[in-house]
Amino acid sequence: MSPSTASPGARGTDQSATPADADAPSSADIIVTGLRASQQASIDLKRAAINQVDSITTQDIGKLPEQNVAESLQRIPGVTITRNGGDGQFVSVRGLGPQFNVVTLNGRTLATDNIGREFSFDILPSELIAGADVFKSPMARLNGASIGATVDIRTLRPLTQKSFVLAGSFDMQYDDLSAKWNPRASAVVSWHNADETIGASLVASYQKRNVRVDSFDIGAGWVRHSNNDDYYKGRVASSVGTFNNVIMPSNISPSMSFSDRERIGLSGTIQAKATEELTFTGDAFYSRLDQLDTGSGLAYDFSGGTLSKMVVGSNNRAVYQQFTGGTMDQIVTRTPRKADTLLIGGNLTWDHGPLKISGDLSASRATRRGNDDQYFSTIRRTNTTMEWDSRTGSPIFNLAFSNPGYANAPTDLSHIGAHYEFAGGTNTTDKTLEAHIDGEWSPTDDVKISIGAARENRDKLASTIAQPGASQCAFCGGQVYYPLPSSLFSVTPSNWFPGYDGNTIRQWVTYDPREMARTLAGFKSTAPGFVGYQRPVYDPAQSSVVKERVWIGYLMFDVKTELGTMPLAINTGVRFEDTSFSSDGAAQTIISAVSNGTGQNTIVLSPVVPVGFKGHYTDLLPSFNARLDLTDKLVIRADASRVMSRPTLTDLSPAQSILSNPGNEQITRGNPNLLPFRASQVGAAVEWYIDRYSLLSGAVFYKSIDSFVSRSTSPQKVDQITFQVNTPTNGKGAVVKGFELNYRQAFRNLPSPLDGLGVQANYTYTASDANYENQVTGTSYGLEGLSKNSYSLVGFYEKYGLQARVAYSWRDKYLAQANGRNGLPLYFASYGQIDASLMYDINSHLTLSANALNLNNAKEFTYSEVPEQVFGYRLTGRRYLIGLRAKF
Repeated sequence: MSPSTASPGARGTDQSATPADADAPSSADIIVTGLRASQQASIDLKRAAINQVDSITTQDIGKLPEQNVAESLQRIPGVTITRNGGDGQFVSVRGLGPQFNVVTLNGRTLATDNIGREFSFDILPSELIAGADVFKSPMARLNGASIGATVDIRTLRPLTQKSFVLAGSFDMQYDDLSAKWNPRASAVVSWHNADETIGASLVASYQKRNVRVDSFDIGAGWVRHSNNDDYYKGRVASSVGTFNNVIMPSNISPSMSFSDRERIGLSGTIQAKATEELTFTGDAFYSRLDQLDTGSGLAYDFSGGTLSKMVVGSNNRAVYQQFTGGTMDQIVTRTPRKADTLLIGGNLTWDHGPLKISGDLSASRATRRGNDDQYFSTIRRTNTTMEWDSRTGSPIFNLAFSNPGYANAPTDLSHIGAHYEFAGGTNTTDKTLEAHIDGEWSPTDDVKISIGAARENRDKLASTIAQPGASQCAFCGGQVYYPLPSSLFSVTPSNWFPGYDGNTIRQWVTYDPREMARTLAGFKSTAPGFVGYQRPVYDPAQSSVVKERVWIGYLMFDVKTELGTMPLAINTGVRFEDTSFSSDGAAQTIISAVSNGTGQNTIVLSPVVPVGFKGHYTDLLPSFNARLDLTDKLVIRADASRVMSRPTLTDLSPAQSILSNPGNEQITRGNPNLLPFRASQVGAAVEWYIDRYSLLSGAVFYKSIDSFVSRSTSPQKVDQITFQVNTPTNGKGAVVKGFELNYRQAFRNLPSPLDGLGVQANYTYTASDANYENQVTGTSYGLEGLSKNSYSLVGFYEKYGLQARVAYSWRDKYLAQANGRNGLPLYFASYGQIDASLMYDINSHLTLSANALNLNNAKEFTYSEVPEQVFGYRLTGRRYLIGLRAKF
């Protein structure tokens, strides 16, 4: 058994079982100190399990193969990830997105700073974990309601380590796009006494990064316009002529964003054996991520000026436009994310021969703060000539704008007026409280009966501040306070999107939005209808509290027998979950909405009315898992179960947001009447254990999902303005099916020095018959987050104190949002990334390391409906790390 292996339900114990079975090899059989040993440990965990489980393990104490937990998980068949600024953030399993997967820490629910249920792995330092298990088929005692998978993160257990361990590492990281070096450090100490009756461990990590992302975006999406609609009426030159329902972009925006990130992580464990039968384990985990994202970009605003030239290409899509006498916006954003995550748990286990009883109590809290320092600010230049051309052969368009009154318009620090100022945002608090009691009785060596009960409470609070009414648009048009002092402004770096040599704008004006707000707050005007800049206040219509209360009970049987002469292990049981929830917030409606004639809509809202909802549902979830050993090396598995996932907390909230930009008017709100996702699933696997370091396996899966939550979009006209109202609804079900192939081998039988070579490879195919209709476009779409094809390739070499590794992961395109901007489906194009690492053992205590991430300089590409309709094209750049690791 791996020293750090976790048992589902055995939360916080000495973890003396593999993820699904107690038949693991002893801890003396595995010493996890390298790439081959890490591969061996993962294979042993899979071999011993009854259900379908895949694992990652550390190369050494406090050292994952990758720099990020999510990026290590993507090496598992069926697992894909999405990224944030180049870092793995969310995990999807077998085509089902992060909202369908449960993440636990030592079997306990971990709160998340997101508004929904999805867990952000970027708050989790990789140095703090000992490994992770991905449970693809459930068992009755497994904590986590999920139609996708349960991902259980394991932390260090001092009683399973050597009597004393001290290790530490220090890296310097270089991000080539931001051109900055930053430190990363970690330390691990673990101790237990000679009698192995008391032990303690502490793991700490620190990381600082300066991330830069260069983007080309169609910020407000793609829209359809005609020459005589309300948007263009009277603004089309005669040379353009008439046009009808032409698809064209809105707010074309090259931009730079900078993310300053500082993360601290701590994990501590105390274990004590009061007697041979009684063991206490106490855990604490803490992570703090202090992140500040600032962005600056142009925003071609087509709501002003005259459309003087246009070329329409195939499918009635504009490929070139020129505007004269128009308006050019420049947008600056400031988005703090101060995320704190804490989990504290205690476990008491009494192991008396055939009878074992365990009690576990844990609490977790995650907060996200910073909304009082969040800004979306826009300045405007008037009387400009603008043109764009998408016939470049690249997702990046050619761009230019000028003004007859002054030269170098993009970088001119004068002639600037205020346009749109918005401050505020949403803070979240997620709180969990869990109490579990589990019992096991083994009347014989071949039979085990497990029974348990639990209570799980979860509260998700969203608190929003926003500027009152329509006051954020007090300066719309750019003429109210003109010009703004040039001392407010500076110019962005000149190397936007290095490597791209197209004819486009690469520099523009930027500023501190807080200084802008202070300047505008002091401005007074006698202009008709003028409303001065107002500080944000608490907005109950965008705030909510969702509470869940769940009673759980289960009964489970494990039986070992033989089919002929072949060993057969069976796990079967039933889990009962009774869920009650409440959703409280406030409602507000739009009373009037009219255009103010300066490029923005003015809206009037009704008074706030409190609203509240309650719901209740019950689920009975049977499960069956079987493992048959055809030979010592050939294993087959089968599983069948009923599973469920609760609706994401975002969708249950009554909170709503209103977007009133011309051509992009939307109302988005939740729906507390949503039902849970329920599914029946079956699976099978064949596994050939070539040797202790090598495995060839295949698995098939089939999930019949009763219903999905889909997005319903319907028009609502208020006065002159038609809003698209976007609401989640209970939609029809779908089937998700596919297969996985997995190959791992260490070529120990090759002649030296080639016997240090090894490989890991996996491929997953996932398909679905989901067929939903986009009510805006009339087109059909499938499941969000599902990539049909994905694979991972890893080659490694380990010998003579050298460890070298090259890894490539690729996933097919997938639907990111069924109803994105303007109701259009948003897709994420296929993405592949190469990473490499090199380590050399100077001696038994010191190791030098070098790592390179995103060596192929991959770009992230999103699009609306079809690739020709670019939504975002992002460059995150390469990252390099050099460091030293010590262990004693």
